[in-house]
Amino acid sequence: MPIELLAPAGSPASLRAAVEAGADSVYMGSFWNARMRARNFTKEELATAMKYCRAEGVKAYITLNTIIFESELKAVAEYIKFVYEYGADALILQDLGAARIAREAAPGLELHASTQMSVHNSKTAKLLKKIGFTRLILARELSIGQAAAIKKNANIDVEAFCHGALCYSYSGKCLWSYVQTGRSGNRGVCSQLCRFPWKAYCDGKLIRKGYLTSTKDLNLVGCVPEIEKTGIDCIKIEGRLKDARYVSAVVSAYRKAIDGGKDAFESLAMITSRGYTSGYLFGDARREKLTNPDRPAYGGMDIGKVVKVTPNGAHIKLTGILKKGDSIRASSSGKIISIYRMYVGDKEVESADSECALRIKTLKRGDTLVKVERAKIEDGFLKGVNAEKVRKGKSFVIAKKRLNLQVHSVDFDKIISWEAATHGIQGALIDTPRVVFDEEINEVEEKLRELAEGKPSAFLVSEPALVSDYPTVVSQYANVSNTLAAQEWADLGRGSVKGIVAAMEVNQKDALAMGLIHFTGKKIELAISENNLFRELGLAEKQAAGCRLELEDPGGNRFPVKLRGGRTVIYSPAQHKG
Repeated sequence: MPIELLAPAGSPASLRAAVEAGADSVYMGSFWNARMRARNFTKEELATAMKYCRAEGVKAYITLNTIIFESELKAVAEYIKFVYEYGADALILQDLGAARIAREAAPGLELHASTQMSVHNSKTAKLLKKIGFTRLILARELSIGQAAAIKKNANIDVEAFCHGALCYSYSGKCLWSYVQTGRSGNRGVCSQLCRFPWKAYCDGKLIRKGYLTSTKDLNLVGCVPEIEKTGIDCIKIEGRLKDARYVSAVVSAYRKAIDGGKDAFESLAMITSRGYTSGYLFGDARREKLTNPDRPAYGGMDIGKVVKVTPNGAHIKLTGILKKGDSIRASSSGKIISIYRMYVGDKEVESADSECALRIKTLKRGDTLVKVERAKIEDGFLKGVNAEKVRKGKSFVIAKKRLNLQVHSVDFDKIISWEAATHGIQGALIDTPRVVFDEEINEVEEKLRELAEGKPSAFLVSEPALVSDYPTVVSQYANVSNTLAAQEWADLGRGSVKGIVAAMEVNQKDALAMGLIHFTGKKIELAISENNLFRELGLAEKQAAGCRLELEDPGGNRFPVKLRGGRTVIYSPAQHKG
């Protein structure tokens, strides 16, 4: 069978665009989804959207890919039952508590592990399959070989991102937005601090300015045949915050690529202003720069460039058709500008396709212009569709339960890091790696065995594959935010889990009420990235000499940056300003 093409639907308009452009499946959400800033769907629209998808022969995957608080479990159970009854083809989940509910309330419904679960090894894949997951949306940082190995070893469907925005951090392992702004990516409201302008300091000396952690966009349209050969089941387009025009263009290009079209890449050339990369799947992210420090955000489709500015206006060399009424964004100001008048020579025209002049004073020579689409919502699109129940779900009773674990407190400032841990650290709590690939896991497990002989108090774990027979405390980076998820982690350990630290987003009162440990540490890993920021900044030699790298935000806060196990880790500032 041809590889499945999965498209984003952040609104009814985007849903229609995706289906008409040839998507095999769509993902969309209402509540508790990782793109809460998208237009999204009401419950009623979601029910009719699923009916529309069935009529068009397109699968409907419902996103419920955030962590869930204890107080929300009852409502989540009702929501899962609702989407199941109205015909969802799968649920995309991050929270193990939500998965526990779905197994009972929606029997037989496919469960897809969100990329927020950061699956990057076969052992974790097998564990998730064992507890009911039928597909894994793999971490974006995997190579094509690693992805194929996970599919083969775990014998489970796998899905890989093929296009769109890339997070700088591993998905699900980023607290940058939450710690700095209170808006958590794990709750679907990331403020995208990685797209902010930064100043980089090496040993206190300013060395670089720009959007230093803003990544290029992923584009694998030219690699579709190679992806298909590996047996990967589905390719996924990112973009629930994008407009319907974007969705239509990208889905059409990938449909053409899957069906054997030859010019799919050219049709996407103008859609990003950040530049493209093949990311980690085909190695570009390791061979060349992943970031584009000059471009912070998706701006729309490239439409032209300001070649000169005269008293008669800004002269534009166009790469497409520009019309009166269109909106553009200039690279220097970033502001959206509506076009009311445009000229070719001295003549006012309705449209132009090669060159024109715009009498807009804010445009500057050298500006790149992108065409943007003002928000359009087709409110009437789904009103003619009658929702229909196709099966009956089961009610899930939420039992108030406090976990009875042995470890109720942790001195977070005395945890021994994995790199510093040596044999014989008796009574210590030893942290374990946040990320482990297949080729690393044997070495990590061997070190676990050696360290266990020194009788540490426990190992702090955030990666399911590292839950072992040794005393284990589940880390705050595992994102446990309710008792059902906590019980799932405890079950993984079969008695070895002695304590669980609540997710950072859970307040102290709620954590203690659930029998979890509340985080009280001062040093926080805000983000962990497969990208080597030292190399991106051209600091390879200074890095080897022990450069003290810091990123400074517009408010003057400085974030220590370290390379650990070849991965970039960005830490919370020692002291916040303002």
